[in-house]
Amino acid sequence: MGQISAIALRRPKGLAARAVLFACVLLIVTAVLSAATVMFGAQRESARHQLHVTQGLAIHLGTVAGDLLAAGDMHSLGVMAEQTASRSEVERLAVYDSSGAVIVQSGGTEAETNATAAVAARILETREVAYERAAGGLAIGAPIVREGQLVGVGVIMWDGMAYRFAALPALAPFLLILACLVIAAIPITSHFVRRAVAPLDTLAEFAERIAENGEAAPIELRTGDEFETLATAFNKMIGRLDASMRQIQEIAYVDPVTRLPNHDRFVREVDHAIMQQREAGAGAVAVFELQRLPRLLQTLDPDSSRDFLRVVAERLVASTRTVDRVVRLRSQQQQAALPARLGAAEFAVFVPDLASQGEAARFAQHLNAALNQTFEWRGHKLTLGACCGVALAPRDGRDAETVIRHARMAMGAAQNSPARVKVFTQSLDREAVARVTLEREMRGALERNEFRAYFQPKINVATGRVEGCEALARWIRPDRTIVSPGRFIPVAEESGLIGALSDAIMREACWKAAAWSRSGYPAKVAVNVSALQFRSDRFADQVLRVVQHAGLAPSQLELEITESVVMEDPDRALRIINPLKEAGIRLAIDDFGCGHSSLAALSKLPFDVIKIDQQFIRALEQGDEQAAAIVDMILALSRTLNMEVVAEGIERREDMEFVASRGCHWVQGFLFGAAMPAAEFAEVLRRQAGEEIDSEDAA
Repeated sequence: MGQISAIALRRPKGLAARAVLFACVLLIVTAVLSAATVMFGAQRESARHQLHVTQGLAIHLGTVAGDLLAAGDMHSLGVMAEQTASRSEVERLAVYDSSGAVIVQSGGTEAETNATAAVAARILETREVAYERAAGGLAIGAPIVREGQLVGVGVIMWDGMAYRFAALPALAPFLLILACLVIAAIPITSHFVRRAVAPLDTLAEFAERIAENGEAAPIELRTGDEFETLATAFNKMIGRLDASMRQIQEIAYVDPVTRLPNHDRFVREVDHAIMQQREAGAGAVAVFELQRLPRLLQTLDPDSSRDFLRVVAERLVASTRTVDRVVRLRSQQQQAALPARLGAAEFAVFVPDLASQGEAARFAQHLNAALNQTFEWRGHKLTLGACCGVALAPRDGRDAETVIRHARMAMGAAQNSPARVKVFTQSLDREAVARVTLEREMRGALERNEFRAYFQPKINVATGRVEGCEALARWIRPDRTIVSPGRFIPVAEESGLIGALSDAIMREACWKAAAWSRSGYPAKVAVNVSALQFRSDRFADQVLRVVQHAGLAPSQLELEITESVVMEDPDRALRIINPLKEAGIRLAIDDFGCGHSSLAALSKLPFDVIKIDQQFIRALEQGDEQAAAIVDMILALSRTLNMEVVAEGIERREDMEFVASRGCHWVQGFLFGAAMPAAEFAEVLRRQAGEEIDSEDAA
């Protein structure tokens, strides 16, 4: 593209030659016109001189002829005419009387006779000297006057060149000097013209260099005229363009807040390294995610956010420089590691010439540890929860985007790793492909209504009866195989399908619970609320619409909302759940004890039930005294807040007796039954009541 532009802008050659040719032609034309003007003037002067002399001779003829006519000496008049006509320059001579009759004439052709007669007639009419150029000669005459009376006319027909001088021979010295001056002026003119247009050549060459290379040294012109003004303007324009290009490149390749290379610059550097060392190890890419950074930045104003991000970037740069010296033992000739900011909370480091998986992991561990250290900023101590994924180039990708994608894939796996650092392996790629495949299958399953609600019994400790259940999602394929929730729930949460899945389970749970109530076997049904559902401002309206369409009493529905979702924004949570509480729907706080609840905030939220997370129940099996203390504390808190308590994950009768003795209201777990289809749960209700229900209601 640059070469095409350069060719398109290349100026035609020969500008100076054309300027010289034009100047020389103009000079020659001027000289020729000058010579022609002089020649024309000389010719006119020669004709004027002829007329002046011949007019005097004609007047003299008239005077002499008048004297002879007055004396009556016709013989002498004839002799004079004969002698005058014999001169080589005289073609004809004639003397006419006052009536126009010829008195004396000598020589001449018919045309010359007619010309002299015409001149004579004109003189007789005007009584003044007259002339006429005809028949290749000059006929001029004068009146013959005696005592005031016109007595005749004397006319002489002269040769055309009589009494005229030759202009060319006369002007030959002048024309020769003029030609010499023109010949001498041509090289002088050429020199000065070339010198005059030389600045234009300089400007054109400057434009060519700009077109070919995109840059050029400033022009130095000191002509004191428009060329110097134009050169100065060019220099200023190129200076501004250079500054603009630098600014554009900075915007394109530098993160404006941290001043680190951005994603595009990082990709270019990694691609360049891979191209330079296709066979050998080009280096390692480590991608870091600071998981707590986005939430922290949301609490800060823009200026504070930028300031803190710069602090994070400074630590990353300093730590990278230190770790680079320690791990790689980098020499002066080796390229330094390149830190960059890829996203809002995502940073990366490219370490050239690092092909060993062990060294790459060690490099990433040191950096991850540095980023996980506490930040002391404006009197606060902050930790950001860094995790890191590492990929090697070109082992894990022949281009930068592939290597970065694999590093991100490893970073996702590192979130659940104790070391918080993971090196990419092909198994991770296979897992990612499997997750994408599973997500695609889930979308089709939602359209085909393959997700069903299974119901796990909940036992009222006071009565020992099944008086409720929890609706759990199960994926039943057309071949009747069941996909484990442990496989599809995480994928649904990551892909955003959890909202649609939760809505489907809630609708089915409400319709089934309403059918059981109509059959005379009421049972409270608890439904889990996903974070995506709860973040919708229309969540309460959607739940109330489902309850109304199903015909379910609101008091029969219990919504389980996780502690972490509620505590994201307690004030908003209160606005969302108030309409549900007013409608009579029961509210349970799920996984209590696993999050970071504020008891002050919890006391303001109108929850009815606390669910003890099953990890505390499992800890009871191992004799964990702290777990027992936590369960005691939760039960005591529930009594204070007048809330019911559900213990989930009960698998041993000892656990059942432990929580029941401390005032637990509800229990559920494999001790009482696993999650089952709606028809089986209806059978449980029927057997408990000791009555028969028809199969249609059970389904």
